[in-house]
Amino acid sequence: MIACIGITIPAQSQVQFEQYFKAGDSVFRKGDYAGYLKIMTNALQVAEASKDCKKICKATMRVAAAYYFLQDRPQSLQWMKKGRQLAYTCADDSFKWISSRQIGAIYFEDHKKDSALIYLREAEREVLKSNTALAERSAVYAILGDLYYHSYKDTTQGHKYYSLAMQYANECGDTLKSAFAIMKMASYCIYSGNCEAGIDYYYRAITLYNAAHLPEGLMFAYQMLGWAYSKCNNAPKTFETMLKLRNLRDSIFKEETAIKTAEYQTLYETEKKERENLLLQKQNAEQERKTQILLISSIAAFLILIAAFYAIYTRYKHKKKAEMDERIAVQQKLRFKAVMEAEEKERVRIARELHDSLGQMLSAAKMNISAMDSYNTDDAKLAGNAKKLIDDSVKEVRTISHNLMPTSLMEKGIEPALNELAAKINDTGLLQIDLLVSAGDERLDSSVEIAIYRIVQEVVNNMIKHSKANRVEVMLDYNAEKVYLSIKDNGVGFDTATIETSSGIGWRNIFSRVYMMNGDVQIQSQPGRGTLVNIEFAK
Repeated sequence: MIACIGITIPAQSQVQFEQYFKAGDSVFRKGDYAGYLKIMTNALQVAEASKDCKKICKATMRVAAAYYFLQDRPQSLQWMKKGRQLAYTCADDSFKWISSRQIGAIYFEDHKKDSALIYLREAEREVLKSNTALAERSAVYAILGDLYYHSYKDTTQGHKYYSLAMQYANECGDTLKSAFAIMKMASYCIYSGNCEAGIDYYYRAITLYNAAHLPEGLMFAYQMLGWAYSKCNNAPKTFETMLKLRNLRDSIFKEETAIKTAEYQTLYETEKKERENLLLQKQNAEQERKTQILLISSIAAFLILIAAFYAIYTRYKHKKKAEMDERIAVQQKLRFKAVMEAEEKERVRIARELHDSLGQMLSAAKMNISAMDSYNTDDAKLAGNAKKLIDDSVKEVRTISHNLMPTSLMEKGIEPALNELAAKINDTGLLQIDLLVSAGDERLDSSVEIAIYRIVQEVVNNMIKHSKANRVEVMLDYNAEKVYLSIKDNGVGFDTATIETSSGIGWRNIFSRVYMMNGDVQIQSQPGRGTLVNIEFAK
């Protein structure tokens, strides 16, 4: 949305065109970006039919925005460049700076800093021609601040542009632009080591997004606040903020569900009224044929009697089947638990055998080779090769032993083991795992800790293989009664209906372990919107 500037659209097709934009804004605020893309595509068709250059430009840029929020940056960039070309064709200054600013932002996110700087400078030149486009100035300078601070490592220029972004946002009075600029300044403070100022800015942004009733902005502000507390080494506040974020997401989901439920209820009432009207017409017609009614009633009564007997029999049969299925399920669970426990015991045994037996044998072999008094040239070379092979073998044995059963899990517990797993993955630089564990004073039962570790290991492996994510959040919390595990990525997402038809064993292992713990798994994912796995089971 653009504030503090005006856009004039010709009168032809004005009503239909504006109706699409009004509906699109409503759908966008609910976070339904696929629905927003569909509506904006329809608006573009209306604009093209009207042959109005500015309408086509505006609709084209909204389609680009829809692709951006669907996390398809290549498509967004392509459509935004079309919008920029139309902006210069239409000679519309506002569309020039908006399209250039958004193209620069996409290049910045793709780490193409020089291309980003070209378009952002162009956006700056265009927006400075207008004395009223203060909100757009704020947006341009906020992104320029990010570019200089993060890409060019120029803290002086970065702070300068962040300050300009806040100045113009305040002068314009645009709540959302002010919140956006404040978020940028907050990040700058945190990276600069000024935790107190940065956290204060995030709370100001939360207040503004809350006043504007913008759920997406509010959730992003809480997420960044949790990151700030984590950077400032305030673990209790980090956990408290992440819980607030989770509760906020749950409340938004419930609110959307309530709205849809109301719509379904209205539809149900309408259909019910129609059925009642049809039934009344039928009764009036049948009143004239009393003989037929009596015959039909007798037949209906006979059929109802048969149906009642059949229903009783079917219910009895289903009850017996349910009892049998329950007994089978209990036996299956016991067998699976025994298999899993035996498997983990075998892992521990093999790990110890590798470490204590084979590892010591290799070490002894190396000592014997090293203890030889002298070598001729050829023997020295062979001995050196032998020692290197033994060193490599020792390292490989330790790696295999640790993968079979991490020492930290057996000796120290679930939190150190998860920290060690996260650190190993983070060290690769391909994926960042943010781990938040709220552990009690007492350790969990060893079977529970093993189950949690294997579930996290399996889910994260799945995300590494398939999600294309660069960040994963793992939250573990347990009290005297329950264990809560949440794993979320920012990847490409998927259709959860495909889990049932998947040929892989990853999800089956996850569901089996949770089932063994009498727990519950909830998976929320859509293509382009990441994946969230929530697991809960009793201690």
